[in-house]
Amino acid sequence: MQKCEICRTSFTWKQVSKSLWLAYKPVACQNCGKLYKVQFLSRILASLLVIGLIFAFNLLSYPTSTQTFILAVLIIIPVNSLMLPYLVRYRLA
Repeated sequence: MQKCEICRTSFTWKQVSKSLWLAYKPVACQNCGKLYKVQFLSRILASLLVIGLIFAFNLLSYPTSTQTFILAVLIIIPVNSLMLPYLVRYRLA
């Protein structure tokens, strides 16, 4: 998990997860209050992980159907929600 560049306090998983679910809302350090925004490349990474894995799951399953797509969404989105807070990087606003 990323730390504040000023006071070295780690961001919590809950802070980062909430930021991602609220359209990349900035995260404030709990100790010093500095604001951090999601880096552009992290946004691209998050999008590719969600969309790319859903389509890869559908391509690997034959025949592709609506049920397979729904199953892919129901599996991949929760898994990514658990994983993304550790992968996304922030920069000072």
